[in-house]
Amino acid sequence: AKADPPTANLAEQVAQIERQLGRTLADHTSLAQALKKYEGLRDVIEGDGDLELSRRLLGVTAKAELILLNDDTAKIMTDLHTISDLQPRINQPEYATAAKLASQLNTLEQQHGEQAAAFKQVVADMSSAVDRYHAETDALSEIFLRWDRVLTSVERKVAELEATRQK
Repeated sequence: AKADPPTANLAEQVAQIERQLGRTLADHTSLAQALKKYEGLRDVIEGDGDLELSRRLLGVTAKAELILLNDDTAKIMTDLHTISDLQPRINQPEYATAAKLASQLNTLEQQHGEQAAAFKQVVADMSSAVDRYHAETDALSEIFLRWDRVLTSVERKVAELEATRQK
């Protein structure tokens, strides 16, 4: 099986390992069957936490035989080797630093929240200023229209008076 390129995100790596395990189980039905048998016998093989009871139920040899019930043991071992090859991807050094960086992340999240609130206030202030500008412009436009009507009315009266004087 061709290995996928390493990824930086833990969730992506876990999903990648799960996909690879799913492909392996799909390609090797004998491994899937052995895993199913193991899951059915897990309580007997692993015990319930009582070590003495576990020893009395089955000896080490019997447990090994249960696990290796499959005729295709070499294939299982190869698949287990492949899984162990994936183990270093799970234990990346970056994950150890993630906990240390959590406080910095919290600080950045808080700063981002404050900046978002400040941005929202600036937008509200700008919107208010634009609304006031439009109100002032509308008021001035109305004043100029009334002034124009008054001047037009005065010009008409003057023209009428001049017309009556000339007669």
